Amino acid sequence: MVSQALTVLLVLFSIHALLKFAFFFFLPYRVRRRALDRAYDGRASATKGSDGVLLCLCLVLVGLLFTAGADHVSFITGLLVGATLIQLYFHRFSLPLGAEETPAPPASPIKIMSYAIQARPARPWRELLLFAALILWGLYQFYSHMHAA
Repeated sequence: MVSQALTVLLVLFSIHALLKFAFFFFLPYRVRRRALDRAYDGRASATKGSDGVLLCLCLVLVGLLFTAGADHVSFITGLLVGATLIQLYFHRFSLPLGAEETPAPPASPIKIMSYAIQARPARPWRELLLFAALILWGLYQFYSHMHAA
């Protein structure tokens, strides 16, 4: 039961992650920029509420994983690879923004990063490709195990 709940949540979260990155490549910059401007709307942060929800989701996933009997080597490998990919992803946005890409004040570091990502979402293409490949592999594993049972 715990393993099934974890699987369902992971499949949904994986699909959400893939769709979130697809958003960068299928919507034109001006549409993404308008959405970002609305989300920030004169604030330095746009994710305080969703960050709390995502942290709770992470705690639920880890709790279910540990309850189901996590393999410590797989867990630490995934944790470190994921954290490193995120670090490398952010490092790709080290070039200054042009005047037309710069956010309106207040310009917090995370707000500037958000606008940089929207302006040039393909900069971390290697990290995005690896991330997507790993998620797709995981979804394939869920699918193949479901049909093997």
